[in-house]
Amino acid sequence: MPPDTQPGDLPKVLRIIDMKLPLQWLLGVAGLIAAAFVSTYYQVGQMREDMAELKATVKAGNAQQGAVQSEIAILRYRVENLEADKKAAR
Repeated sequence: MPPDTQPGDLPKVLRIIDMKLPLQWLLGVAGLIAAAFVSTYYQVGQMREDMAELKATVKAGNAQQGAVQSEIAILRYRVENLEADKKAAR
């Protein structure tokens, strides 16, 4: 034990924390930080689910777009053939 302390005295670090920062404040700040971490954890989980849904939607949209483009190409081919037949008939 250092010579300047009495038996039953708190160590210097604990006295400073107790004098400068009340325990309620320390617990309150620790609780807020814990709540922020928990909230962030669940928000990230929700964002992951949303991103998985969005990826599935985009893949379905891409497949549908490919089908529509192929149908448009077929229709364009048919229209060009009909126009060519019409010009040939004149």
